[in-house]
Amino acid sequence: MHYKGIKSILRSNIKNKVDALWTWKKGLDEEFTMIYKNYNNSLPSYTAQQLLEILNKEKNDNTI
Repeated sequence: MHYKGIKSILRSNIKNKVDALWTWKKGLDEEFTMIYKNYNNSLPSYTAQQLLEILNKEKNDNTI
């Protein structure tokens, strides 16, 4: 695998001096996660998919 998309994002982050941390889950369900300006445990970190699922569930549980 050449990781063309993620490499492009990382290069852009470096060029634009984006203050972020990344995680990389290797394996069959490979996943990259960017953690932006939240380096402590006061807030949970989510992938875009996780956050979308949580928001959809919240909308179904509560009338917003």
